[in-house]
Amino acid sequence: MMEFLSPWSLAGLALVPAVFLWGLLAPRGRPVRVGSLMLWRRVLPEGAAGKPSARLRLKDPLIWLDAAAVLLVVLACSRPALKTSAPADPVATLVIDRSAHMLAEGGGEYDYVWYNARDQAKPIFQALEDAPIRVVYVPGAAGAVTVEEVRASDLAARAAHPWEPLLVVADLWPVVAAESAAHGDLPLVAVTDLAPPVKMPPNVYVVATGRESRNVGLRRVACRIEAGRWWLFVSARAAPRAAAAPLVVAGDDKVLATVPDFVSPGAEAERTLAMDAPLPKQLYVGLTGRGDDFPDDNAAHLVLEPAGRLRIALVGSPDPAVRRALAACDGAEVMDVLPDAKVQPGQADLLIACGEAIPADWTGPAAVILPPQAVGLVRPIDALPSDRLASKVSDRSALPASDRLAVAAQGDVSNLVQPEWRVAPAHPLAQALYLEPPHLAPVRRYAFEAPADLLLGTADVPLMVTWRESGSRRLAILFGFDEASTDWTRRAGFPIFWSRALEWLVPKESRAAGYTTYRPFEPLPGRSRVAPGKPGFSADERGAVIGTSFIGADEGFRSGSGRDDSQAAVEAIRKSVEAKRRAALAELWPYLAAAALVVLLTRARVAR
Repeated sequence: MMEFLSPWSLAGLALVPAVFLWGLLAPRGRPVRVGSLMLWRRVLPEGAAGKPSARLRLKDPLIWLDAAAVLLVVLACSRPALKTSAPADPVATLVIDRSAHMLAEGGGEYDYVWYNARDQAKPIFQALEDAPIRVVYVPGAAGAVTVEEVRASDLAARAAHPWEPLLVVADLWPVVAAESAAHGDLPLVAVTDLAPPVKMPPNVYVVATGRESRNVGLRRVACRIEAGRWWLFVSARAAPRAAAAPLVVAGDDKVLATVPDFVSPGAEAERTLAMDAPLPKQLYVGLTGRGDDFPDDNAAHLVLEPAGRLRIALVGSPDPAVRRALAACDGAEVMDVLPDAKVQPGQADLLIACGEAIPADWTGPAAVILPPQAVGLVRPIDALPSDRLASKVSDRSALPASDRLAVAAQGDVSNLVQPEWRVAPAHPLAQALYLEPPHLAPVRRYAFEAPADLLLGTADVPLMVTWRESGSRRLAILFGFDEASTDWTRRAGFPIFWSRALEWLVPKESRAAGYTTYRPFEPLPGRSRVAPGKPGFSADERGAVIGTSFIGADEGFRSGSGRDDSQAAVEAIRKSVEAKRRAALAELWPYLAAAALVVLLTRARVAR
């Protein structure tokens, strides 16, 4: 299919018949020298003299060459182009906010923010018509950001499916900034509920509905089981325009407790409830009330599991990298404990001491990082008794390895040595240290005695040692985690090591029973699926009950002004469509101009 980019130039085609008319009517002739006029005297009486006929003039190649040259020049000026195909590259980027806050009531025609945002973006789809676009879903169907290229008409025909939000927390504006930087030549339209808090790049156009919050929701629900009793901690919050909400606690379809007006408008509430009822297998904690515009964060659904969450008591001053690694472990709940405080057996499943000794009265599983003194079967070399350090044994080879190190270190004030990164292959935790050896600064010398097992380092310079004490597993890490000592904390294997170490120290079958709840689309441990996308109780493929809740987020409390860049977006998209359309055309004027030049050169040669 061919079209003309400058069709007004086709008016010049009227010059083509003018060339023929001029060639027929204009006088022609050229002076010819002859030897005698007698020739003409013989010809003239026969009537052959005068103007040549039109038929003879049409046979003149110069007329046809003139007309061809004019025709080619006019066609070249009209810029004919062949349409090779429809624009295959996207003409715009559409970022659709599908995170949880788009499920809030917005007070528009449909009373939901995402419905109103979709309708507000309709003029943009009309401008796109059937053009290809990039669509970025934040988040996609699986709970992560996804991208697809689709025709605008196809996307509009899918009704609500591309727009319907999920109960997932997602930050829209970092995705918008990344897309704008990666595709700066395309206009980007972000459809959301609130205007961006920062200035956006010039190619970003925002369609935001804006809204106020009337939400009341739970912020945290936690349960602790000790000595045959259980306690329930509940934290909630209400927006200023929300109504007062009572609290209801139910277990196994029985109401266990109610708290009238648990949280007031514009306030926060926290309360710990001591429960005397038997432990229910399914626990429901919910806020009830009217006028809530985001009910998905009103209820917590907890299920009693034989192996509950791992409760970790953290003693001392841990490096921030340790806290981050423990927070990344599935099912771990970290509690900070003062060094002089006592941890009761029912309060924690694991104790981690950082720069502190493991409390003498703690008999459960424990890990210690850089102990300042002897801990179990591990002790610093300079902490050995002085009489053993002053031993006059002549044959040092007869001494235990720890004593040989102590004698060798006599007089060494710093007591620092360069370690070797060796992993004991037969140790159960050996696979947790699979990365290349990280950097380690010189470390302090330690010694360990049988039946302790070396995990990392050498017998002379141990770095990690494990043993059993009172029937519980213990782990000692004999170097620090500050950046000057090691770069291990910045490697991907650091949180992986802690995850596997926790599973080894406290196996799931040995953990106390506890209540668990999952967020929508959260991966289920030990299962090949994720938690359901809606709150409530549901059964998995093995018949186990799963509790799904959407709490602990401020999605329902989002408030702010809107923004409508739809008109500017339509204009930018039209320019992009035109640019992409022109890019898909193959222009022919250079070939026509070259042909006209060839015709003119030919005419000049014939006219000689």
